[in-house]
Parts: sequence; C-alpha cells; structure tokens
Amino acid sequence: MKKILLMIVAVLAFVTVSAQPPMGGQRGGNRGAKTIEMLQTRLQMTPEQAKKFAPVYDGYMRELRQVRKDTKTYVDSFKGEEMTIKVAKKIMMAQLNGDKQIIQVKKEYIKVFVNYLTPEQLSKVFTLGQGPRRPRGGHGGPQGSQGGPRPQTPQN
Repeated sequence: MKKILLMIVAVLAFVTVSAQPPMGGQRGGNRGAKTIEMLQTRLQMTPEQAKKFAPVYDGYMRELRQVRKDTKTYVDSFKGEEMTIKVAKKIMMAQLNGDKQIIQVKKEYIKVFVNYLTPEQLSKVFTLGQGPRRPRGGHGGPQGSQGGPRPQTPQN
C-alpha cells in the first residue's frame, strides 16, 4: 500500500513540475514584444488586436504561474517529513486544490477574453503553449523520453 501511495505522489509531483511554464526564452526586456508576436502568430490576430490583448494575457499567465508556484511550495514543505498516509493525502489534496484554482482562473479569464477575441481565437487561447513538449534534461537516447521502453524496476 505504501509503495502505491508513494508512486501516486511521485506521479502527481512530476505532473505539477511538467506543467510549469519553461524557464528560458521569455525572460528579458522584450517580453511584451515576444508575447505580442506569439499571439499574432498563434491566434492569427491583427497587430492592433494583439497589442491590446497582450497585457490581459500576461496577467492570465502571471496568475497561473502564481497558483502553480504556491502549490509547489506547499507540496515541497512536506519533503522532510516521513511519508505516511496522512502526508500523502495532504500532498494529493494540495495538488487537486491547485488544479481547482487553475480551473477557476481560466473560468474568470474566459469572461475577460471574450471582450478581445473572436470565437475562433477564444477556442484556441487556452491551448497556447500546450503543444508537443521537448524532452527535458538529457539527450534522449534509446530509452526514456524518446518513446523507447523504460527500464523496469524490480517489484518487492
């Protein structure tokens, strides 16, 4: 039973970390310009439309990052503790509450986005940045993130 709970907690932690926006690429002085360019391209916006929408979208992304950061901080606060059923439940509930907060932020922003976007653009806005992910940390190789078989761990 402990092994199953530990596996569930490990999977939930991995999903949370994987859902974080990438650290590189958008830091720097021209963040607004990059956002406008990305919005224009991916949502097929006019330059004027993208310029008006970019600050709203940045606020949306900032709120999502904060929810993810708060959830991760809370989950990380259990790192030093012995893994018990009670601790595992707290971690899982924190993950689920974080998911619930993310959904709530998205629901709130739908009400705002409709003022800036066409129906076609609105249907795409929540999928921005959720395309195929690049493998993290490593060269890929024949196993792991390149789709090959994963090594099996012995079951005791």
